[in-house]
Amino acid sequence: MKIHASSILKLSACLLLAIVSCKQEYLEGVKSSPAVKVYLPQSEKPNGLVDALADNKLVVDSIAHTANFSVPVYRGGESGFDPLTVDVSVDNTAIAGLITSGALPVNTIVLDPADYTLAAKDSVALDNNIMKGNIIPKIKIDAMSKYGGKIAALGIKIANSSKQEVNTNMNRQIIYFDVDQLLDAVTPKTNMVDKAKWQVLKIAANDNVTFKVNDDGSILASGGNGGHQGVYQPLVVRANKQYKIDFNVQGQGATDTWFEVYIGTLAPTQGSDYSNGGIRMALNTWTGCGKTPFNGLLSAVKCAGSGNVVTFPAAGTVWLVIKSGGSNLGNGGIKLTNIDFRRVN
Repeated sequence: MKIHASSILKLSACLLLAIVSCKQEYLEGVKSSPAVKVYLPQSEKPNGLVDALADNKLVVDSIAHTANFSVPVYRGGESGFDPLTVDVSVDNTAIAGLITSGALPVNTIVLDPADYTLAAKDSVALDNNIMKGNIIPKIKIDAMSKYGGKIAALGIKIANSSKQEVNTNMNRQIIYFDVDQLLDAVTPKTNMVDKAKWQVLKIAANDNVTFKVNDDGSILASGGNGGHQGVYQPLVVRANKQYKIDFNVQGQGATDTWFEVYIGTLAPTQGSDYSNGGIRMALNTWTGCGKTPFNGLLSAVKCAGSGNVVTFPAAGTVWLVIKSGGSNLGNGGIKLTNIDFRRVN
């Protein structure tokens, strides 16, 4: 039988029209049965567990300082597209059992109500031929540091649709995320030093060496005659992350002088020397630096210390301590500028 080219073109056009007109009414997950029920498509995943960082739907609100996740809601069916609402609530009842069974890691914690906000209702409406809504759990970023090294979990449940029924077989899911990975994703690697938080540490009984913090954040160490003084401030760090300290030092050359940087886990005490954590960077005229004029990053001009990159086995507060002492810190003293401490990985 001979087939005309025009017939082939007509057939192709019909097939294309059929494909376009039969758009699926869900984007992920199985279709609800019966088709007109409301459901959470991701609830079909094993145990209803959803890795909230893996689906690439995280949005950071830099003003509210929240990490906003997305939990889609769909309504099946191919007609009756009037908008509807569903009640949204937290349901964490399954989490303990999932930890026990190994479906969630043993270091999983359930988020406290103070750690997030969640709207009590969600709207479902027609969008691009799909009836869908979007529940947005908003995680408070500042509340997450206390969960370092943990997996955080939150159960979501929908109920009481204003129109079609909710599919009670697909109305629950649990979002979870690695807290450290979340903080890595949302916390910018910025300078953590606060010029307003410097405190003077008096070590020697005399004030022959003084540290002065200027309004612009620079610091001047000057004097000598057996004096010993410093400055310090607390910093909150995360476990097993690398942090780097560096700043510019400038001086005309010192005599019988040490200038040292420490990052320790013990708080400094007035009237006492400080050595916790060991020397990270130092000028030392006996070792061979600081005797002649210098002007550059301390990491470049130093001649002592274990290095300016440090990690900590546990999250918490550490203290950045900068101190100096000796016979003579040089004409005009030692000036510190652009003091920078930040996470580098």
